[in-house]
Amino acid sequence: MADILSDYEELLKEYSDMVTRLCVMHTRDMTDAEDVYQTVFFKLYKELKKGVIPNPKAWLLRVTVNECRSLWRYRLRRNTLSLEDVSDIPVQPADSEIWQLVMELPPKYRDVIYLYYYEELTADEIAEVTKTRPSTVRSQLKRGREKLKGQLEQEGSGRYETDEIFG
Repeated sequence: MADILSDYEELLKEYSDMVTRLCVMHTRDMTDAEDVYQTVFFKLYKELKKGVIPNPKAWLLRVTVNECRSLWRYRLRRNTLSLEDVSDIPVQPADSEIWQLVMELPPKYRDVIYLYYYEELTADEIAEVTKTRPSTVRSQLKRGREKLKGQLEQEGSGRYETDEIFG
């Protein structure tokens, strides 16, 4: 039992911020993000009691995304959340202009861009988390970058060179 607790505490310390950011990005509400966060780490504890998790980071990302989606499905079925109630994301990376553009992307592009650039996962790791093929992830990254580039050019923002943003 002591090993489970120490493993749990270690994973909590290492991945707490990552899970929080992902929850806030998906829910766009700090209260909902906290609920999802608690659910994710409760599930982590239950999973650790069963045995060792081979890739805890991928497992946490997958469970977090799934829990966020479950929350939204629940909200849509219950009609309890209006668009006016959705607040701006309280936690944003340093470059809020780029962050805002990323948040305007369709979810399939937003998720892979976020996981690739902000959580620094590889295409293979993202494929494992999202349960898609790596080639699909690479295509979504390419299309997401193209959409961001188009948004930057449309805004006429001379602050950024697209090569500077996407390497």
